[in-house]
Amino acid sequence: MSAIRTELCNMLDIKYPIIQAAMGPFCTNKLAVAVSNAGALGTISITQMTSDPDVAGEKTLENINYVKKHAKNTFAVNTPVGKLIEPMANRIIEVTIEEREKDPKLKKQLKAFITSAGDPTLYTKKLHDAGLLHFHVAPSVYHAKKTEKAGADAVIASGFEAGGHTHSRPVHTLILVPEVAKSIKIPVIAAGGFCNAEGLVSALAAGAVGIQMGTRFIATEECDFHPKYKEAVVKAGEWDTVVVPGVLGPARVLRNKLIEEFEKKGASGVSEWELAKLKDLALLKAMEDGDIESGALPAGMVAGSIHEILTVKEVIEEIIREAEKILKNLKL
Repeated sequence: MSAIRTELCNMLDIKYPIIQAAMGPFCTNKLAVAVSNAGALGTISITQMTSDPDVAGEKTLENINYVKKHAKNTFAVNTPVGKLIEPMANRIIEVTIEEREKDPKLKKQLKAFITSAGDPTLYTKKLHDAGLLHFHVAPSVYHAKKTEKAGADAVIASGFEAGGHTHSRPVHTLILVPEVAKSIKIPVIAAGGFCNAEGLVSALAAGAVGIQMGTRFIATEECDFHPKYKEAVVKAGEWDTVVVPGVLGPARVLRNKLIEEFEKKGASGVSEWELAKLKDLALLKAMEDGDIESGALPAGMVAGSIHEILTVKEVIEEIIREAEKILKNLKL
């Protein structure tokens, strides 16, 4: 039994207080299975943000069934809930609840639903009525308080260092997490810039009950992403990410030719929905085809601290082992 067992472990029935971040519109099915089987919480991501709601529902069902079949332990499902994709988000939640209701095995495995990039208020009661825990990603104390007021079970406090969607008014993780933990009573999970034992210990010291990691899990053998994408993360330095305009707010990505051209030309005259479609295509180029120059590669600042591709089990167990050493040494 790990010495680092927190309230998050009890809530989710997991061995280690680590959540794999969702990375929509990429598929993270194989990654979610590996994380779940290694004792942390794997998360199913939405696949494409511009899908027709019914298509999104069908794909969600396919993803759930894959992870259910291969995962030994618990996992979660995620969807952004911004207004632009609200119909799709509603359908994904409906399908998840319906499938879970008719499958006793799934009821035991699928513990939580994670929402992000929108208002959680519309979804908490529906998820609770279905027996699911509701976690929501918040980039500020204001949004964390709003999440608690909505009745959510936990806040994932995500700092500006995070890869993918971030916030237009940046607050960095080591400023954000302690303030959120002091401001609300529900559990807080720290996100944005975590990849190692030092990060986990700092999050616990800041009042969090665990960490969420995305970029660190990209650079793993089991991750669904193209090998060239994984290699790009490992090769990245501390200055190699940049924040660009996104569909659901700004997004942090690795700098490449696509981003340099985008910064020069901008997206003037392009509707938000058309921009969303273009973004989906660029993201899939990177994830599926390994086109690391004309594809978009979301990644956090922490890419500069990731130097090798390991198995998910190796990543998690090394973090816990080294964190236990740090905590032991700190008992002066």
